[in-house]
Amino acid sequence: MTKVEVLRSYAEGWFGNSQQHSIHAQLLKFRGYGKLGDKIMAEAEEELAEAKKVNERLIELGEIPVVATASYPVITDVKEMLEYDCKDSAQALPEMSKSLALFADDYVTQAMIQQFIIDEQDHYNWVRQHLNLIDEIGLENYLIEQIGE
Repeated sequence: MTKVEVLRSYAEGWFGNSQQHSIHAQLLKFRGYGKLGDKIMAEAEEELAEAKKVNERLIELGEIPVVATASYPVITDVKEMLEYDCKDSAQALPEMSKSLALFADDYVTQAMIQQFIIDEQDHYNWVRQHLNLIDEIGLENYLIEQIGE
């Protein structure tokens, strides 16, 4: 993949993932899990901001962003939702790290991707922590903790 293709794929992925998380957050809030819904909505907004940063960087590099979003499933089961998110982050992290070498001559883009990796790692850690909580206290008790604003 070329640098431009990598950046476009990042934007496409984050636009799609942002939409998925936004829908998930809305579903969670509708079901009364406001705390979890708020966290997932914040993740959706962060991913949208990251996609916009990538498009801005493409423009700065003299390239044209594309209008595209990656397709992501809508998952209604809370545990499955978190498991999917964990798997997605676990797959994205090594790919993002690998792409850093491609931008060795572009410090600005490389620094941007490094920040994306940090953000993704933080999200992965949060999801793993919540999956561990589900394993420790059970799904019903976990969901009780997610009720409210």
